Amino acid sequence: MGNTPPTDTLRDGNIKASIWENTGEKGPFFTTTFSKTYRDAEGKVRDTNGFNKGDLLRLAELARASYSRTGQLQREVGQNGPSREERMEELAARQNAQRNDRDQQAHRDR
Repeated sequence: MGNTPPTDTLRDGNIKASIWENTGEKGPFFTTTFSKTYRDAEGKVRDTNGFNKGDLLRLAELARASYSRTGQLQREVGQNGPSREERMEELAARQNAQRNDRDQQAHRDR
């Protein structure tokens, strides 16, 4: 996980599921980590892996979506699908689109 970005990130508000590609003896496989983003008292953006009661249903739905997405990624890898680089480019494009959507929504909400 270190410096390599996740293969995909799914979000529901401030809760995110990061899907990571790993390589084992039998080839590539995927793992998922869950976190919640918040701002600390100094305004710095932080992540935690602690969730309160109100987060749990959204976390469960992200887990369900992550299950589906990791299955899709595993099938793509198993069928000589897009390379990791191509998947990373697709992820960057998807994240830019999500960022643009959030920016437009914030602009409309003003």
